[in-house]
Amino acid sequence: MPIRHCIVHLIDKKPDGTPAVLQARDSELSESVAIENMLADLNESYNAKQGKAWGFFHAESGAHPFSGWLKQYFEGGQDFTAFSHTAVEHLQKLMEESNLSTGGHVLFAHYQQGMTDYLTVALLHHSEGVVVTDDLDVTPSRHLDVGQLHLAARINLSEWQNNKQSKQYISYIKGKNGKKISGYFSDFIGCMEGVDGPGETRTLLKAFSDFVENEDLPDESAREKTKALVDYATSQAKLGEPMGLEELSGLIDEDRPRRSTTISAIRTTACRRKSPWINALSTNSVGSPAVPKACPSVLKRIC
Repeated sequence: MPIRHCIVHLIDKKPDGTPAVLQARDSELSESVAIENMLADLNESYNAKQGKAWGFFHAESGAHPFSGWLKQYFEGGQDFTAFSHTAVEHLQKLMEESNLSTGGHVLFAHYQQGMTDYLTVALLHHSEGVVVTDDLDVTPSRHLDVGQLHLAARINLSEWQNNKQSKQYISYIKGKNGKKISGYFSDFIGCMEGVDGPGETRTLLKAFSDFVENEDLPDESAREKTKALVDYATSQAKLGEPMGLEELSGLIDEDRPRRSTTISAIRTTACRRKSPWINALSTNSVGSPAVPKACPSVLKRIC
């Protein structure tokens, strides 16, 4: 996972209405094994997080300036550090307007996974623990707790730039405490929800089930194919990636993964359930990444 740029800032803010104090780092973090491990752990935690939403940017405006700053950085108009400074100052302002918000370390990371560029923005907090020293003493220790993510977003920069019709190139944690606490963070990113993850996953499973039923497969074969679907969808969810239509078709018919009747069956069920990704599910879009990202909580119920 090549890391292009990474930086961390600190916003000191308590949920009592006191002003937020920003401590901004003046340069990017240097490449290191520690940074690589932190981002790997962060991605693993983020991918496993339930309660995420998928969406896309609001039109750039004074209320939602983040996409404009990101575009300027991505097109070479400013460097990563300057972009992160502008963005974190805006986040500081939004935090001050939200009395319930709590500060923390704000991570900005631009990295590449496969052929895809991503930007992750996360608010990280510390956990208290203990360590055993070389002298075998036990002492207190603080560390970034990337396993307890509450406010984070990941932007698929490649999809944002190359697929103007996409409504799911941003994912973000909606939070368990409601909009009053987490709403300022989605306002900071400037995204609106475009895809109902649980609903789309149920639609996909229903489409698959309908096709298996119509094919009149033996019970054992039907169970095997259903398990294969869930395993594939779960694997993609852990990676934070959408599912490929050709791969889904291949789970039903390994010998003819591009078979038009397989794709049409998925498309018909999606249409009947008024799925928003229906326009992408055509026989000309085999292998496209337009199939929705699976919702782990829905998949878990049928495992």
